[in-house]
Amino acid sequence: MIQLDFLGTYGDAGLLVTRLILGFIMIVHGAPKLFGPARPMMRGGMSQLGIPGALFDLVGLLEFLGGITLIIGFLTRVVALLFLLEMIGTIALYLGKLGTMVPPPEMLHQMVTNSRRFMRGFVAGVGGWEFDLLILGVALLLFLLGPGAYSVDALLRIL
Repeated sequence: MIQLDFLGTYGDAGLLVTRLILGFIMIVHGAPKLFGPARPMMRGGMSQLGIPGALFDLVGLLEFLGGITLIIGFLTRVVALLFLLEMIGTIALYLGKLGTMVPPPEMLHQMVTNSRRFMRGFVAGVGGWEFDLLILGVALLLFLLGPGAYSVDALLRIL
């Protein structure tokens, strides 16, 4: 059997990498909700699904600012819990209303074009919920384990 006990010494570095990756992903997903050329279309689409514009804006702020706070390791558990709640909501939305929705071809084309233009192809697909499940899992990891030694939380000894 391979001994991997030595990897335990890299736990804090692993948490740092996890925070950096999830923080970057969330910034990339929050930015178009706040600043992107597709913002009006996305906000209008969510409104048609019964999601108020203010909630759409709050999600964008959570993703963008929450991503920044994860990168620096500040209030990590709080942000991770908020991401957990957000992803439970998005998965429920996909399994409910969005799971049966087939966007018209012109809308799908515009969404993909705007994604590529604004996010440089970062988003691989449209309409799947596997990405949200991944974020839920990583946010749960950060919530349970915290930010690690290389963080503002550790420096200030909070949470």
